[in-house]
Amino acid sequence: MLASRSGLKLAAAPFAAATPALRAFSTRATTASSAAAASSRFGWRQTADNNRKRLAMIFAGSAALFAGGLAVNNSFSSRISQCETATVSKEDPMYRSKENKPVQKPHEGEPHHEEITVFAGSANRKLAESICEHLGTHLGKVALGRFADGEVSLRIQESIRGKDVYLVQPTSPPVNENLMELLLMISTCRRASAKRITAVVPYYGYARQDRKMSSRVPISAADVARLLETMGVDRVVAVDLHCGQIQGFFGPRVPVDNLEAQVIGLEYFLTKPLVKPVIVSPDAGGVYRARKFQEGLINHGIEDVAIAMLIKQRDRPNQVARMDLVGQVAGSDCIIVDDMIDTAGTLCEAARELKKHGALRVFAFATHGLLSGPAKARIQASPLEEVIVTDSIQHNPEDSKECPKLTQLSIAVLIADAIRRIHQKESLHDLFGVSPEA
Repeated sequence: MLASRSGLKLAAAPFAAATPALRAFSTRATTASSAAAASSRFGWRQTADNNRKRLAMIFAGSAALFAGGLAVNNSFSSRISQCETATVSKEDPMYRSKENKPVQKPHEGEPHHEEITVFAGSANRKLAESICEHLGTHLGKVALGRFADGEVSLRIQESIRGKDVYLVQPTSPPVNENLMELLLMISTCRRASAKRITAVVPYYGYARQDRKMSSRVPISAADVARLLETMGVDRVVAVDLHCGQIQGFFGPRVPVDNLEAQVIGLEYFLTKPLVKPVIVSPDAGGVYRARKFQEGLINHGIEDVAIAMLIKQRDRPNQVARMDLVGQVAGSDCIIVDDMIDTAGTLCEAARELKKHGALRVFAFATHGLLSGPAKARIQASPLEEVIVTDSIQHNPEDSKECPKLTQLSIAVLIADAIRRIHQKESLHDLFGVSPEA
């Protein structure tokens, strides 16, 4: 938002600078017009013709100044949007959303005639606004607040009867408050006769409790799925679930689309001069994710891409006792690929282990940057070159000052294109590919 405002101010500068000149043109135009009228009364036709020529030149100059200002304004707007037409191929699966094409509106009488409406909870309104921008629509109006005792209060401030509703709400910290907001929003939309309700959950809280690791513990990921179903959700769109099997915790009446943010990460790393890159999985469970990232780089023309894995032994939660490396990283740039970064203890220990084995540079890419507790301080003090996360979880802009090694990429265009395809009854298959544009 700040970038947009500054861009608008800069773009307006040519108009401000041109104002005195335009006033001068206006004064000369008035004088010339009076002179032309006087000359016609006295029959001085030649003088009138000359004055008319001057007027034409004056207005041409004014038009040129305005055109120049508009050209500068359009130039800044294209840079701010980060979706310049010249750089987006029509073969790109997300072409329409990157170009901010308005989502297709249904025609009266069609078998699936419902309008699209997008609402946001309080967890990540900025992401929701970016999604709407890529869809060429506006964010729906909902009043969210808290009662004196801390209970969630909300009211949807527009009619949603018969509409296709999308609720953007990651269940990120504070997890319980954001989850309750999402549940109540779903219930409210169901009671308000929405045609279809899709919960867009960029970060799915409680996902790490996906099975019983010991006696008498909950399977929280399944319980959250049951809560969402009970409230009346019709579909769920998530991004890089901690465990893909969470999709199976929902019944067959509630399809779950698990989007992969690696397509955003690939675009970023393809701009970097990598030396013999090695994709590293921080544990055995992440090998599939690392393999897909490796395939993505290979398919985009980087042939010499290897893969490695770290096996970690924990003595207690968020604490790693020992790591063993499987693979060769000496003389290579390493990219640690994971789904989330919580306290960053494992990540920083992995970076030290890779450097110990001769890695040149160590990068990290994770979809969800929880960055709890000492995470930012640990990252800054670690041998990590750069840590890239997405905006699935909203962070304070001051985080970049506290930890300059952090880079945040936006997944708004990915989610927007998924919403576009779901609403228009199109396949999401192309959004899961890692093949190059061709």
